[in-house]
Amino acid sequence: MIRRLYNPAQLTPDELKASFVARQETLAEMLRLVREQPRDRPCQHMMLIGPRGMGKTTLGLRFLYAVAESPDLAVHWQPVPFYEESYDVGDLADLWLAALRHLSRATDDPRWESRADALAADERNPERRSAYAFAALMDFCQASGKRLILFVENLDAVFGQLRGEREAHALRASLIECPNILLIGSANAVFDAIRSYGKPFYEFFRLFVLEGLEQEETLRILDALADGDGKPEIAETLHHERGRLETLRRLTGGNPRLLALACRMLMESPMGSAFEDLERLIDEQTPYFKARIEELPVQARKVFHCLAQGWKPMLAKEVADAANLGSSHTSAQLRQLVEKGYAREVRLPGTKRTRYEVGDRFYNIYYLLRFSRAGRDRLERLVAFLHDLFGPTGIRTMYPAALAALRAHAGGSSDLLAVLARYVAEDRGFQGREEWLSEAIELAKNDMGPNLKVIKEIQGAFTGQVQVSLEDFVAEWMKDAVKTIRAGRIAEVEGVLREITLALPENLSFSLLLGVGIVLERLLGGRERSEEAILALDRVTREVDKNAPAKLRSMAAFAFAVKVIAFSNLGRNNDAVAASGQISKYVNLNDSVALRNMAVAFLNQSAYNLDRLERHEEAISTWQQASEYVRPDDPVELRIEVAEALYAKGDLLAKLKRHEEAVAAWERIVEYVRTEDSIELRTIAISALFGSGNLLATLQRYGDLVFSVQHTPEYVRPDDREDLRQATASYLIASCHLLNLSGRSDEAEAGCRKALDINPTHDKASRALAEIILYRNDDLRLPEAEEHARRAVKLAPESPNSFHTLSDVLVRRGKWTEALDYLEYALRIGGDNFQERNWPGLTDSLILAVAAGYGSQVKQMMEDAGLVKSMEPLWHAVRADLGENLEPLPAEIRDTVAEIRQEFAENRR
Repeated sequence: MIRRLYNPAQLTPDELKASFVARQETLAEMLRLVREQPRDRPCQHMMLIGPRGMGKTTLGLRFLYAVAESPDLAVHWQPVPFYEESYDVGDLADLWLAALRHLSRATDDPRWESRADALAADERNPERRSAYAFAALMDFCQASGKRLILFVENLDAVFGQLRGEREAHALRASLIECPNILLIGSANAVFDAIRSYGKPFYEFFRLFVLEGLEQEETLRILDALADGDGKPEIAETLHHERGRLETLRRLTGGNPRLLALACRMLMESPMGSAFEDLERLIDEQTPYFKARIEELPVQARKVFHCLAQGWKPMLAKEVADAANLGSSHTSAQLRQLVEKGYAREVRLPGTKRTRYEVGDRFYNIYYLLRFSRAGRDRLERLVAFLHDLFGPTGIRTMYPAALAALRAHAGGSSDLLAVLARYVAEDRGFQGREEWLSEAIELAKNDMGPNLKVIKEIQGAFTGQVQVSLEDFVAEWMKDAVKTIRAGRIAEVEGVLREITLALPENLSFSLLLGVGIVLERLLGGRERSEEAILALDRVTREVDKNAPAKLRSMAAFAFAVKVIAFSNLGRNNDAVAASGQISKYVNLNDSVALRNMAVAFLNQSAYNLDRLERHEEAISTWQQASEYVRPDDPVELRIEVAEALYAKGDLLAKLKRHEEAVAAWERIVEYVRTEDSIELRTIAISALFGSGNLLATLQRYGDLVFSVQHTPEYVRPDDREDLRQATASYLIASCHLLNLSGRSDEAEAGCRKALDINPTHDKASRALAEIILYRNDDLRLPEAEEHARRAVKLAPESPNSFHTLSDVLVRRGKWTEALDYLEYALRIGGDNFQERNWPGLTDSLILAVAAGYGSQVKQMMEDAGLVKSMEPLWHAVRADLGENLEPLPAEIRDTVAEIRQEFAENRR
């Protein structure tokens, strides 16, 4: 069983079917799709997606066996598995030749391999070789009456080996045009060729994403493995101890291959040392782990390494600091790791920021044993895992083995002894408890000198009576208390907190922690304790001066922050606002990032509350105050806070019609944003430039609007979301129209070109560029204007405005027949609601056509488009110009008709 973990294709069909106990629903769905394939239409091709070891090969082969064994399918389909990696596929011809060779193996008919060999030897032209090989496959289909199912592993790599997108398009065309081939591929993750819009295989495959197994499927897998190895008692144990089963499932991520390896560990332990078993397991897995990690580019590998060593979910900034990389670069690498399945996003309870952890937790155990022997927290997690996996009885063999291993490796034993002591102390059935205690203390004494802290921890675990001063105890306990509170286990902390605050009434730290504990417990458990928390926190806020050292000031600021939560819980919004305003008194610009970040975050929240209370001036002042705690070189999370504050300030000022002040607030945001920053921060800057640009146009400050148009594109990257690029291009186009009308044609034209750089398929950008060139009245550039106008029509064939612009350009070029055809088409697709579309320049275009002698055509166009009533003065002017007698008209219409006829005459001159 274990020897086939990496090569399920080497199993016999019966062995593979016996081991296939999960993914039954996916198998059934794949078979349903095959049964529903129309005979004369292209097939619905499939792709199995999942990390290595997730069972893609096993599922694919089981599917092929099911097809071969189903009478209704076997008569119509010939399964063809590609049994090995397709490293030799360098072009499309190689793919079809490989299919012929695998077809020979699948049918036990050597003819097809012989044809492949002959083609490879005799035909040197790759296009002809591809066509002949494909024709040979079709010969099989015609001779046998069967269609082919090709199962190709690592299809992403095969696509990457083809000679460019031309061959990929050729492959797609073959699969679409020929209903005789159904392609099933596998890949470790969703890859660019099937994910990106515009790629040949975008939305071409039905994706089956193989997630980690759930608990019941995990149990079926372990049942089969245990029975296969003659250890049914292991499966029976896991049936009764679901906690251990869930530990195993979570640790392996539900990966069937890793589950099989962990199951073997269960079967062989606790006969030996659990540590040694785990070491052996990791040793055997090292090639797999190394290969998986070495697939990554260098920078991504570095980020993954830091993430794996961290064990706990980490913020992007924490990973960046550990990897010594920029925040934006690290964020980009983390996104790629998530997309490829190496990492996953995590949201901890009570937090807003996204954290990251390694996707397969077994990797972390690998890193713990391979790259770090130290670290109390890591050892605690490792020992907890082993305890959960083997249970209190099974892990007993580990205790003396650990002592022996620590004796053999002098140094670094302290943390491990302290961690193991708690488990040994609680295991009353372990007969060697007292002996283990004395040996452990002796080891601690000789561990690079006497280690009183560890000795007291070991004694405390056994007796519960640690002889240590209350002050030392408080100092050590406080560190753990903060961690416990952050983890949400408030009940474990609060009782001891109360005792300590009574014993040390002058200790402000514990008063603060007590308040935090009460508020958080109230939030988590619904207990109405906020008033009590406020009283506890008042001790801190009363006794800390704003000129105190940074540590005390941060304590006071945090106390006010917790009071804000407490007041909010009680519905005392005014008190919450007042408490939030007090935070800034304890924070300076030179304080730590964490302290300033907290101050800005709560000032931001206070300003929002003031705004909701319609205390607008106070809200504006508070947002301004928040912005004064941030420097342009601060970390990205702090710059996001100040950007949000300034944006909210500008938004409120704009609503209050204080446009100049709003523009000033929004323009300050760019001081804190860099072009390489995360999309979150750049989006705020782009939105601010949008807002300020609109107000600058209202204020007719076109010179400043030029600055906005020039700098907005700097914050947009080609890999940004399409909606962001589309919105930015639209903003630039609208602004450029205004710049053009204000006489700044050079800047307007440059802005439109930037819009096209951001979004080359934006039809309005091409149309605007044509109109601006036309507006500049330079006959030498009319061919360029026509080129842009035709591109706009091609990009938006349903846009009447695009056809109207093209018509205007053609008029200027003297191409009246084509111009009128496009104008007529624009009116036809514009419909009766053209006025609602605010169709600028239509009247001018029709007047020019009449003046050029095309009055009859204009009249017919207006009738066909239903413009007689909506453009009545022009209608009568055209009729009069054609010599028709007009009925008596109202004076105002008659005057307008006369003015239009005068325009006819002027244009004719």
